[in-house]
Amino acid sequence: MQQQLIITDADVAKSREDPRYKQILLAKSLERLLGTLYRLQNGPTVADPANARELREGAMMAVQLADLIRAIDERLGPTPEAQAS
Repeated sequence: MQQQLIITDADVAKSREDPRYKQILLAKSLERLLGTLYRLQNGPTVADPANARELREGAMMAVQLADLIRAIDERLGPTPEAQAS
């Protein structure tokens, strides 16, 4: 069972100050969203029209999250760990 992701006000405040932390929160949210989409796609109500709409909306949200993560990465450049290798 997947753990619930709880983002606190302190997390939001820290993410405003630290872009890498924001990137981590976005990545965790994306991972959770993809897990939910997988369960919807493979669940017993896959043919339900409301379920199909939720899958489409979730897919669009996943793309937006991935774009935000990529934009932060491009703005900040490679991490020191990546430069060392």
